[in-house]
This record gives sequence, C-alpha cells and structure tokens, in this order.
Amino acid sequence: MAWVDTKTRYQGVFARHQTSCPIGESGRCRCRPTYYGVAYDRHAKRQVKTKRMATAEAARNARADLMALLERGEARPGGNLRLTEARENFCRAAREGKVLNKRGHRYKPRSIDDIEEVLRVHVEPSLGTKRIIGIRRGDVQAIIDELGPTLSGSRVRSVANAIRSLYRWAQDRDLAQHDPAALLRLPAMDATPIERVASPAEFAQLIAVLPLDVGLTYALAGYGMGRRAQIIRLRWTDVDLEVGAIEWGVEWEARKYDASRRIVPTVPQLLALLKRRYLELGRPKEGLVCPPLTAWATTGMLNTSWVSIRACREWKKANLEPITLQEARHTAATWLDAAGVRPKVASVLMGHSTPERQLGAAPITLARYTHALPEDIERARKQLGDYLAAREAEQKAAK
Repeated sequence: MAWVDTKTRYQGVFARHQTSCPIGESGRCRCRPTYYGVAYDRHAKRQVKTKRMATAEAARNARADLMALLERGEARPGGNLRLTEARENFCRAAREGKVLNKRGHRYKPRSIDDIEEVLRVHVEPSLGTKRIIGIRRGDVQAIIDELGPTLSGSRVRSVANAIRSLYRWAQDRDLAQHDPAALLRLPAMDATPIERVASPAEFAQLIAVLPLDVGLTYALAGYGMGRRAQIIRLRWTDVDLEVGAIEWGVEWEARKYDASRRIVPTVPQLLALLKRRYLELGRPKEGLVCPPLTAWATTGMLNTSWVSIRACREWKKANLEPITLQEARHTAATWLDAAGVRPKVASVLMGHSTPERQLGAAPITLARYTHALPEDIERARKQLGDYLAAREAEQKAAK
C-alpha cells in the first residue's frame, strides 16, 4: 500500500498520508496529506468516497455535497465511477428502458448484449478499473490499434460505438464531460462486397433441391426480401395467404430501421412454398413460419447456421453453387431493378425507406394489423412475377 489513512476531527472525513509518514508510529505527521470524505450509498449498498482535497474543510464540504446527491437518489459523481461499474449501470438502465439510443429509441436487447460483450471483452481488460473521467482518447486509441490487426473493420467499429454509447449515457447524467472515442482513427472497412447474384432459373433450382423447411428460409430472403432477423421471427399471423402478402418487422427486435416494418407482396413462387409449408405444419393459426430445425434450440428460434450447413450439403450433392441469405436478398434487389420496378418502390420493398403517403391503396387485412397496400406495390408484384416467369421460361427453352 502506498499510503496511510487516519481519521480527522470531522465525521466521515479522512486524511491520506504517504507511506513514509511516521504518523502510524509516533503519531506526528511529517508529510502533506490529502483529505477525502466518505458517505454510504444506500442504493449501491456501499461506501462512496469524494475526490481528495487539499484541506479537511474542503473534504467536509465535498462530503456534504455527496450526501445531498445520494439523499436525492442521484448517481454518485462520475469522478468516482470506474468503467466496469459504469458499464454495469448503463446496461442495467438500458434494459429497464431508462436509456435511449442516439435516435431516441429504446435499445434492442441484442444491441445491449453486443455493447456489454465488446466492453467486457475488449475494453475492460485494460481500462476496467480506471475512472471514466480519467480515460483519454489515447487510451482508447491504443485498444483500437491493438484490435485492428485481429478483428474486422466492422467489429472494431462495434467497439468504438459501444464506448460512444456508454459515454453518451455518462455525459447526459454529468458523470463525464468528454467522449474519448469521439475522434478515433479507425481501420478501413475490409468487408467483401457481395457479388453472388443468382438468375431466376438458377435460384428456383437452388430452392427445388432443398427440403421445404430449409428452402423456405432462402425463398423468404430471395423472393420475399426478408432479413435474417425478420425471417427467424416471422409468424403465421404476419402472413396473409389469401391476399398473398407478408408483413415484415412486426416484432420490434426484427427491425433494423423504422422502415423495416413493411408489407411485401408474395410472388407465385414464394406463395406456393408458403402454402405447402402451411399445410405441412397442420394449418397453424399462430407460431413461427420457420421454427427451429432441432428440438434442443436454446433460443426457441431458427438457427440459420444449421440451415446453411444443410443447404450447402444438398447443393454440393446437386453440384450447385451455394448462396447465402444475404446474397439472396441482394439477388432480390437485382431482380427488382431488372424487372423495371421504380427505385422508390424497390427501396420500400427492401425495407430501406418508407413512402410519405400511401395513396390509391387496396385493402389488406392481416390477423393482427390492418394496412393499405399501395398500387405501386401491387404493380411491383406483377412486374417481378412476370420477370421471374419470363426468365425461367427463357432458360428452359435454351436447354
């Protein structure tokens, strides 16, 4: 230990002496001590210290201010808050809905889990015990420089964004006055662009060789333009088999953006698969459209890694080039463009934006929600369906 603490004449105020000070032996101080106050935080159930002051009177006043803060139920000063404790408080408040993201919305559970993981795994080993007001840009930049050669550019950005989220919460509550991740020098993004795009006939062949429970997953990404998070959460109450439409992003956790909640008309290829699956599952009134492939699924939802393994096994047997769910979605965007669907309408179908107004609508009724289906969307269904049918017919004729 590098110091010796003694009581002062003020209640809850202590003097901190250097180790070389003979205060513990002779009772006389020969150093220049600093002073701090101590108060009990009933919420955290532990003692809380003030900053060290030059005089005992200043420490007594700081202790009085601290006690007033604690009495009002406010967080203790950020000067005493260490990164690990800040992370725990932030994640707990985010799960309770008391913290909003930069868009003013509640954090999604998986976003909180990701923030907590990257802070705990990548930041806390070196900065966990440091007070958040004492962490500087150079400290964080050192972590980024160390992670750069081992993690992808996107993952490194996840680390930086997690720190920014934590400090945004701290700044809003006067626990910190700066953001050490604000001006970081980040490595270049090294994501490989998606170049795999299947033709309509090729995609139909890829789906045809798969078992229905596996093939439907890829069909929902390609023909239905669904994202992975939306596909695994899609329920039969979100599907209208009579009208032929899917409402994506009904569940909050299935939305990447606000525009992710949208209605997409089903082309004949997808509608046929949905009806087959509906009959295979015994005409369910509710439940997941794509339930887990295994009975021991811990999350209760489909594991797309298992889907990919099974699909690749079948495609290898048929000597077909595999495709990923994301590539299937990009394929759908390519088809929309080739079919002549207006970019605005295509962006709505893909979940990238929403129309300001929905005019000329035809009614569509889903089990849980009633919406209007714009004429442009219905026209897009016909355009895409005609395009897929024509391309498949051309390829069959060429054989």
